[in-house]
Amino acid sequence: MKSAIQNNRSVLFLSANDFKDKSIQVIRKTPEAFAAAGWNVVYIVARDYSKAGNYYYEKEINPEGIEVIRFPMPLSWFRNNIRWHFLQTLFSQLAGWLTIFRLARRARKYMKNANAKFDVIYGYEVHGVCAVAWLGFWGRLGNIKVISRFQGTWMAKYIREKNWLKRLLNIDDVIALKSRADLCIMTNDGTEGDFAMKKLRSRALHNLKFWINGVDEQKLSAEHFADLKNKYNPDGSKRVVLSVSRMEQWKRVDRIIDVISYLVKELGYMDILYIGVGEGALLKQYQQEVLTSGMEKFIVFTGGVPNSEVNKYLNLADVFISTYDLSNVGNPLLEAIRANKIIFTLNNGTTKEWIEHGRNGFIYNVDNHLIENMAKDMLRVCNDADIRKHILSEIAATEHEKLWSWEQRFAAELDAVEKLFVTNEQ
Repeated sequence: MKSAIQNNRSVLFLSANDFKDKSIQVIRKTPEAFAAAGWNVVYIVARDYSKAGNYYYEKEINPEGIEVIRFPMPLSWFRNNIRWHFLQTLFSQLAGWLTIFRLARRARKYMKNANAKFDVIYGYEVHGVCAVAWLGFWGRLGNIKVISRFQGTWMAKYIREKNWLKRLLNIDDVIALKSRADLCIMTNDGTEGDFAMKKLRSRALHNLKFWINGVDEQKLSAEHFADLKNKYNPDGSKRVVLSVSRMEQWKRVDRIIDVISYLVKELGYMDILYIGVGEGALLKQYQQEVLTSGMEKFIVFTGGVPNSEVNKYLNLADVFISTYDLSNVGNPLLEAIRANKIIFTLNNGTTKEWIEHGRNGFIYNVDNHLIENMAKDMLRVCNDADIRKHILSEIAATEHEKLWSWEQRFAAELDAVEKLFVTNEQ
């Protein structure tokens, strides 16, 4: 992406979020957008190589035009081998704090040894923001502009539930959200990060941008996903249901398995295929559950899929389903809107601002009838062409009214960053 603004400024990113090929691309797109706008970009990142993290199935990526300085997140051996939940939590917390201090130390060492002068230091997510705050505490930042960036947060949920234990166990999140910044960007992913920052009286509220992520074009011509159609639905007789997520506890893929099982076993609908795209700690468990229940003809898991291939699965699918515990307004749901899919999801976070039940999709409260209600509505969708036509028309309208492209999203960010310097110069 090329920006209209060209300059020779420098930005230093600090993060424990490495670049991914099989998951959300905003982590990579952000420094790439700065590089495309003429910035000198350095990205210092702690990579979690443990099986408890999200990178053991990902290759290392070094984008062109970005100097990447990568080091391993500490205590990987303990996090891989300890099975007692309490100790897992303890070592995870300790690894997080060590990562914060090491990010700060690496940044300080780089700036000193390279005699580098940065215009902006960019804390990406909790570890990066805390590392920047630590440097600021010791007076290491001078006149460098500070940007904080969050992809969402659990903190709003903990605040609403008055869960003081969770707030204490995630004190690093609290520190990050409260920290001073010249510009703070909180992703509007349905987790109500703006609410959390206001409740915590963040020192970054004066210049808070609460933005959704951009979404690339998703629609493909039939020949581009013909290989998947031949593999999964060669005669076109099946309705294909898709989810895209890591196989983690809070993503609640188990709910989707239950919906498809109810649709097949209780409602007798056999022309259905659910494809679960994503890697994660629970993948093998889900695969075994499907085999044990005899649902392998109706449910398949692909494992990790390169991000560039995910839209092929979206184009193959008739229905997109997302049943996360926290919020469902992540990039997969936005991409499903862009692809004009019939969406089934849950009424949590701010998901209801995107999906209205029966108008442009289907959205449900989490209760004892959830599985049954979703399955029955899915049966109606599968059998009624008029319902499908209506929903598809309305979701197309939602796409045009509410989504940003990545070009629009990063143009807004780069403009906000440039204004920091315009204000300073004036």
